[in-house]
Amino acid sequence: MSHQNNSHRPEAESVWQYCWFRPISSAGFGLMRLGFGVIGFVTFLLQWSDVMKFYTSAGLLPHNLVDQMVRSAWRFSLLDALSPTLVFLLYLVLLVALVLITVGLYTRIALIVGVLLMYSFHEYALITLDGGDTLLRLIGFILMLSPCTQSITVTNLWKRMELVRTTGKDQPAHERTMSVWPYRLLLWQMIIMYVASSVEKFTGSTWREGSAVAITLHHGDFSRLPTALADALAGFSPAIGWFTILTQLAWILLLFIPILIWIRVLPQASQSVLKRALLLSGVLIHGAIFLLMDVGTFSLTVFVAYLGLLLSEDFSAIRKLLNRNFGASTIVLFDGRCGLCRRSVVVLKSLDWLHRLEFANFREKERKEKHAKHISMEVLDASMHIRLSNGEYEKGFFAFRSVSWHLPSLWILMPFLYIPGVPFIGDRIYATIAKNRPRCESDTCTL
Repeated sequence: MSHQNNSHRPEAESVWQYCWFRPISSAGFGLMRLGFGVIGFVTFLLQWSDVMKFYTSAGLLPHNLVDQMVRSAWRFSLLDALSPTLVFLLYLVLLVALVLITVGLYTRIALIVGVLLMYSFHEYALITLDGGDTLLRLIGFILMLSPCTQSITVTNLWKRMELVRTTGKDQPAHERTMSVWPYRLLLWQMIIMYVASSVEKFTGSTWREGSAVAITLHHGDFSRLPTALADALAGFSPAIGWFTILTQLAWILLLFIPILIWIRVLPQASQSVLKRALLLSGVLIHGAIFLLMDVGTFSLTVFVAYLGLLLSEDFSAIRKLLNRNFGASTIVLFDGRCGLCRRSVVVLKSLDWLHRLEFANFREKERKEKHAKHISMEVLDASMHIRLSNGEYEKGFFAFRSVSWHLPSLWILMPFLYIPGVPFIGDRIYATIAKNRPRCESDTCTL
C-alpha cells in the first residue's frame, strides 16, 4: 500500500503545484493594481470638500449614531473614535497611499495602509457607497494578499535599471512572475459576483419578462438618455436582458472547464477561448452601462478587475490583434557604452507592451552593419536614431515622437508633441541631454 501511494504522489504534487503555485505573468495584476490606485485616488479626491460631512462626528453621521443608521454587525472603521482633524489627516494619508500604489513605490506597505483606510472610510459611511466601491475594496484586499509588485512599479524599474548599470543585462523575465493562486482567487470572486447577479435577475419578473432594461433606460436618476432615444432602444430590452443573464451565468463554466481539460474531455485552449469571450461580453455590457447610465464607478472598476484576469497568452492574443496590420518592427539604435542609453532602453522595453520595438546596440559591428550601414559612428553618437519600417531614419526628439506612437502608455502625450513650438523646444532639450551624454559612459553616470 505504501509503495502504491508513493507511485501516485508525484502526479498529485504536480497537479497541486500547477493549480496553485505555477508561475504566471504578473503584468495583469500590475495593471489591476495601477487601475485600483487611479480609481481609488480620483474617487476620494473628488470627496475633498465632503470629508467632514460624511466621515466625521461633526457631519451627517455622529460616531454614536453610525451603528444605528448603518449597521452594527461585521463593521469596522478606524474613524469611529477619531476627531474630525484626525479623520482629515487619515484622509490625506489615504490619498498618498493610493498614489504610491499607482506608481508602485513602497507598494506592499502602501497597499496595507491604503486598503485598511479605504475599508475604514467605506464602513463609516456605507450609505454613500455603490457597487463599484464594494468591488474596488475587494480588489484591494486581493492585491494586498498577492505578490503584485514585480511588474509595472517604479521599484522594479529602478531594480532593472540598476542591473543594467552594474551587469549590462536586463532583469530576466521569470523574475517578473507570480504564483497563480491570487489569479484564481480573483477569478472565483468574479464568478460569485456574476452568478449571484444572474440568479438575482432571473428571480425578478422584470428581467424574465424582458422589461428591466427598458425600465432602467427610462429611470430619471440613472439614465443618461433623452426620452426619445430610450423609447427607441426599449424594443431591444428583452434581447439585451437575456444576453446579460446568460452571459453572467456562463461564468460558472470557468470552474468546471479546467476539470474537463484535466480529464482530456476538452482541449487546453477551450478555457482561454471561453474566458476571452466572457471578458469581451463583459466589456460590451459594462461599456454600455457606463455610456448610457450614471451608476458611479462600477463599470470602470469591473474593467480594472478584468485586467487582473489577463495571462501572458491573453496579452499575446491582444498584441496579435492590435499588430495584425502592423509591419516590421521599428529599430531603436542605442549606444551600448552609455549608461543613460542602456537605462533608457530598459524604460522603453517596459513601456513596449505591443512589442513593436527592436533594440540594436550600434557599437556592435554586426548590428550596425545590418541596421545603420550608411550612417557614420559620429552621427549615431550625436543622437538616438530609429529606423522605421519603411527604411527611413529619424533622430533626436522626432525619433522619440515616432517611438511614442508604439507605446500605449504615452498616447495621452501624443497631441502635445505636435503642438507648434513643442518640437523646437523638445529638440533643444534633447540636444542638451545628448551633449552631456558622454558623462554616462561609466557606471558613475550623473544624468
